[in-house]
Amino acid sequence: MNKKILIVTHWFYPRQNPRAFRAFELYRQLAVNNEVEVLIGDWKVLLRRDQDYHLLDKYDTSLVNGKNATFSNSKFIQIGLKIVQYFIGERYILNSGKFIKKNIELSKYDAIISIGLPFYVHWIVAKKINKYKGKIVSISDWGDPFYGDSGKKVAKYFKYIQKFVCETFDYIVIPTSNAMNYYKNYTSDQTKIKVIPQGFDFSEVKVSEYKQNRIPHFAYAGIFYLDKRNPELFLEFLTTLETDFVFTIYTITHGEIYQRILLKYKRILKSKLVIHDMVSRLECIRLLSKNDFLINIDNMSNVQVPSKLIDYSLSGRPVLSFRQDEIPCEKFKAFLKGVYDNALEISIDDYDIKKISLQFENLINGG
Repeated sequence: MNKKILIVTHWFYPRQNPRAFRAFELYRQLAVNNEVEVLIGDWKVLLRRDQDYHLLDKYDTSLVNGKNATFSNSKFIQIGLKIVQYFIGERYILNSGKFIKKNIELSKYDAIISIGLPFYVHWIVAKKINKYKGKIVSISDWGDPFYGDSGKKVAKYFKYIQKFVCETFDYIVIPTSNAMNYYKNYTSDQTKIKVIPQGFDFSEVKVSEYKQNRIPHFAYAGIFYLDKRNPELFLEFLTTLETDFVFTIYTITHGEIYQRILLKYKRILKSKLVIHDMVSRLECIRLLSKNDFLINIDNMSNVQVPSKLIDYSLSGRPVLSFRQDEIPCEKFKAFLKGVYDNALEISIDDYDIKKISLQFENLINGG
């Protein structure tokens, strides 16, 4: 049955990050059988059901990234942002919160899907639907935990705000069952917690024909953090190897990790370390497929599954996965020799966007 659905998100096309991918892929697939509109905090746009999403092509993410680089390379600005983040949760609420709140008209829709993080999206949507309970199906989709996450230092009152949010929505959607115990702490009705992983349109993926490189090539794609997925120990380990290799990283080329860690090891490893800025998701998969193997640095907790693992699997290359504080030296040396017995096994069948969209439709239709 055709439904009128509003997706509320901060990140969306043409941004290149997991939450933007989640919102965009879900929007496209749900729109096949439903009337879907998207409220985008990042661009301050309401994408209506009769509009082509390509109108968003005008938003030049390179200009935005350049502005972000100016901020993130300043220690004083970063300290200020951390202080602000501690008290209000995220700085994005200052720029986009009023726009999101003003443009949610619940009477126009049968269902609303709030996609976070940023957490402010869930918070504002929850306050809206709290006065509209029973008249609309509400779904909060979580990529990462908010309160208590090591990478986000926020005031203790956000624990109670997050509990209010989780209690208010009809459904709490999480990407992995590993996170179930975390979210059980924030709702009295644990049956509302549903596991629906990240979804992608596999038909768009194109890979290069793989040919073994004369010198071992391996790669990493994604964002690093100081508290989790920190590459410093791995890069230090690489400096001890006498063999030739080329390690290519696709990441954000600004901020504390880049300035303090990546540039330091670029000077040490020289041509053995290649650092590129982020590229589009499909292009990244194609580039990854040219490598002999790929590197994944696990999250420090088990409540998150990086969406990059789906892209890694689509690239067709073996994956060596490890925690930032547990470098598997011998396994890595075996990978350099082309022995991939310890490669991470990734099944991608469950991540087909058609299956993912159907699970959301089932929730909306009362399934």
